Amino acid sequence: MATLTRFLAPVVVVPLFAFSGNRPDAPELPKAFRDKFASVPSGVLKTASGDVTVTGFLIGTTEVSNSEYKAFVDAVRARGDKELLAHVLLDTSQWIGGSAFQEPYRAHYHSHPAYANYPVVNVGREGALAYCQWLQDQLNAEAGSATYEVRLPARNEWWHAANGGLHQASYAWGGPYLRNAKGCVLANYRHVGDENVRRDPVTGKVEVVDGPVMLMGIPGALTDNADITAPVNSYFPNDFGLHNMNGNVAEMLAEEGQAAGGSWRSPGYDIRNESVMAFTGPSPEVGFRVVVVSK
Repeated sequence: MATLTRFLAPVVVVPLFAFSGNRPDAPELPKAFRDKFASVPSGVLKTASGDVTVTGFLIGTTEVSNSEYKAFVDAVRARGDKELLAHVLLDTSQWIGGSAFQEPYRAHYHSHPAYANYPVVNVGREGALAYCQWLQDQLNAEAGSATYEVRLPARNEWWHAANGGLHQASYAWGGPYLRNAKGCVLANYRHVGDENVRRDPVTGKVEVVDGPVMLMGIPGALTDNADITAPVNSYFPNDFGLHNMNGNVAEMLAEEGQAAGGSWRSPGYDIRNESVMAFTGPSPEVGFRVVVVSK
C-alpha cells in the first residue's frame, strides 16, 4: 500500500457552523458503522458559476471495497432474488479491454482475498444504488429509532468533501501539485513521461503523444506504488479523513452518467477535485462511495 506524505495548503474555508460529529444533518451512526464514515460540515463551495451552499452529511472514508460489495451480493444471493442478482453482479469482462495483461484481473480481482480491500469496479449504476438501499436497511435495523438515507453523493457534495475544508483546492491535499516537496506522488493516476511530450511544428502547441512509454501501471516509487488500482485506504486522507478522492477509481455521482475525481487511468489534470468524467456502464475505472443523511 502506498503511504505518502501529503501537501497541505494554508487557505481554509469557514464552515457555516462549528465542526461536530453530532448534528441534525450529519447524524451519529450506530457504533458498528462509525469508523467507516467521516463527518463533512456544511459550507460554501466556490464554483465557476458561483457560490453553492452545501449542507453537512456523512460520507464513506474510502471507496466501497470488493469485500464490502461481495457481502452485499452474497446477501442478495441468499435471499434468492434472481432478478436483482442479475443487476448487481459485476461485469468482469470489462477488464479485458484489448489488453492481455488485464486477464489476471478479470480472473482474480473481485474474488481473490488479496484484493478484498481494493475498490470494487465494473459495477453498474443499478448495482451501486441497490448497495445503497441494502446498507440503508442495515443502518436503520441497527439504529432502531433513527432513520437514515444512504445514497450516492451529489456532485457538489462530493466536490465539497474532496476539498477537505480548504477553499478552492485543486486536489484533496490542498495544493496544486501531484507530488510533495520530497517528490512523493500523492495519488494513483496515469503518469506521462517526458518521452511522450512533443511540440507541434506547425501550431507550436505542446502535445502529449500516447504510446507504450507512458508511465502507467508501473508499480513502485517511480510512479505511485500502485499497479492498476490501489487499496481503498492508500495514501494519507484529506482533512475530513477521506482517502483516494483523487484518482484510483472515479466515483459515481447522484447525477446519472457522471463520475468524479478521475481514476488510475486518468492523467493528473483529470483527477482534480472538480473533475468529472462520463459514466455509461460498468468500467474498470469506476467505483463509488456512499453518503449518509437523516431522512
